[in-house]
Amino acid sequence: MTDDRWPADQMQKVGTLQPSPSDGHAELTFEEFHPKGTRYESADAPIAPGYFPFNRCDVHACSRCQCAVLKYTEYGGYYVDHRVRLVDADLVVDR
Repeated sequence: MTDDRWPADQMQKVGTLQPSPSDGHAELTFEEFHPKGTRYESADAPIAPGYFPFNRCDVHACSRCQCAVLKYTEYGGYYVDHRVRLVDADLVVDR
């Protein structure tokens, strides 16, 4: 998912889900959390802060609609892809 719907001029970074180095996390996992067989791009996929990609996300708030989105940058072999996920509180799990 790209962030075309979320213009930078109306988004403000308000936090992060990335653990700080002082938390004792040497390496972030690339493991995803999908107990019901969803995929990252599934509308009903859980938002699990301890798992990829959420463990690499920053939290942004929209100044127009007050929604929250999670942003991260995916680095592929030959590309950089900025991704965004709208936060649905019902999908957040403590994992």
